[in-house]
Amino acid sequence: MEALKQIFDSIMHAGHMSPFLVVGILILAGFAGDWVGKFFKLPHVTGNILGGIVVGPYCLGLIGGHDQLHDLQPIATFAMSLVAVSIGGHLSYRRIHNSLRRIISISMFEVFLSVITVVVACKLFGMDWPTTLLLGGIAASTAPATTIALIRESRAKGPFVKTLISAVALNNILCILIFVMMRTFVSAYFESGETTGKIDDALLLSGYHLLGALILGLGMGWITKILVSKPKFHDFTTILLAIMLLDGLAAYLTLSPLLVCLFFGVYLGNSSEVAEKQLNTLTPLEPTLYVIFFTLAGVSLHLDELAAVGVAATVYIGARVLGKTLGAAMGGMVGKCSKRMWQNMSYALYPQSGIAIGLVVLLNDDAFVPGEIKSAVGAIILAGVTVAEIIGPFATKAALARSGEANRDRQRLVEFLAEEFIVVDLKALDKWDAIRQLVTFMMRTHRVEHISQDELYQSVVDREKDMSTAMGRGIAIPHGHIEKGPAIQGVMGICRNGIEFDAPDGEPVKLIMLIVTPKDKKDMHLKVLSSLSSMVRNDAIRTRLMAAISPEDAMEVIESEEARDYNYFLE
Repeated sequence: MEALKQIFDSIMHAGHMSPFLVVGILILAGFAGDWVGKFFKLPHVTGNILGGIVVGPYCLGLIGGHDQLHDLQPIATFAMSLVAVSIGGHLSYRRIHNSLRRIISISMFEVFLSVITVVVACKLFGMDWPTTLLLGGIAASTAPATTIALIRESRAKGPFVKTLISAVALNNILCILIFVMMRTFVSAYFESGETTGKIDDALLLSGYHLLGALILGLGMGWITKILVSKPKFHDFTTILLAIMLLDGLAAYLTLSPLLVCLFFGVYLGNSSEVAEKQLNTLTPLEPTLYVIFFTLAGVSLHLDELAAVGVAATVYIGARVLGKTLGAAMGGMVGKCSKRMWQNMSYALYPQSGIAIGLVVLLNDDAFVPGEIKSAVGAIILAGVTVAEIIGPFATKAALARSGEANRDRQRLVEFLAEEFIVVDLKALDKWDAIRQLVTFMMRTHRVEHISQDELYQSVVDREKDMSTAMGRGIAIPHGHIEKGPAIQGVMGICRNGIEFDAPDGEPVKLIMLIVTPKDKKDMHLKVLSSLSSMVRNDAIRTRLMAAISPEDAMEVIESEEARDYNYFLE
């Protein structure tokens, strides 16, 4: 009995729970919150956060001690790093080469308007300049983890999703650089009483954060590419080790782990086919990591700060939302986006979490900024994050649904009908020149690594010499074959002036779709040809495609209601 009493006393007076038990509780709470949230049609992210609030210090109090949160910080950092790698991989030139204008325009406008509106609103509210500048620098950030999680939950895919992910990536790069500059100015002011002489220091520090992250991320990407191309190195272990090393080195060099891992993902997404495939290597870990991350975010939310800084936080939140809304809409219009895109983008960028909290931690390490300013900025940001992470996911999920791209991340009959594979205003001397230009475009935008450009061109030309692939009505579908490849690939060219193509009706061709088929996909090849020919024979679809002034315009036609029946989902 004495032994049992000792065991009971040791359990009751244990200092703290094991990290393994804490992680287990987080996972259970996250899944429970998600399960309850489904009854109210809440986003998974919101359900996980609510589960964290329940087990956190403001409800059951099972988790939430400073030591517990500190012990779990590496898991949160790794989850954020994994998200950053994924987002960086989406910045592949092949995917965004013909949508750079709108991506850059939306990112620049929403970032700078967010900073400006928050600074102006907070100053009008009566805050001092150092506080307003710091709040403005942090306000620009958007939560990448929340965005990616909601996109995957909605199974969304299309030009809007591509633009949103790319904008979030550029958003956080700009946010980190702006904050470093703002913090340098504020720190210099309290250190020496002047800031004008510190502009060079601010630029130098921002340059260090950008170039340091760039060199470290690209360097690790280059090493990883070499390792994964050798069979003796295990892909999963290699990518896992690479991200861990990047997180550790970033912390040692006082760089942003998010920025470093983002550039690592950019390298993988723009190098070889083998390297690009590694972006999905850690996919099995993602669901559990995301549940832990968002549940932990719920535990970490400072609900008491909402009451303590209620009015100031309301000003910050309102100004940030206004800046994001106006900035994304104006950027979309300047970038000549479709109305569907800029209207929905205007409220897809509200979530804010990990980056903002990380910048607050970075501010707290500054010895020259007074403690009261650190406390005020921290309290307002944490209150803003609390609201943004509870309400923001609803706005982003609604934007994905209204954009018409939810539930479209499924296999379709013709997968290559995407914006990045369309060229408008094609100018060619004759059909052979048109084919050569489209073959060059194909090699630049697809992973066609088992055949040279000249060999592919000759394959298409040989087929064209046997019989013209012009179908009449201004349509031609030239095609060639390759020995092996992942799928049927293709590009679309729109030539408004028309090209002589030996069509059966003698009309010049204005719409050309080049298809390349692996030899083991011949059965699917016939279905694709039938689907494409049926779609472009539709008078309304064909007329609108030929009048498209941008790849995005052409995609709006391809994704229209009348075209969806031709390019149907296979599941």
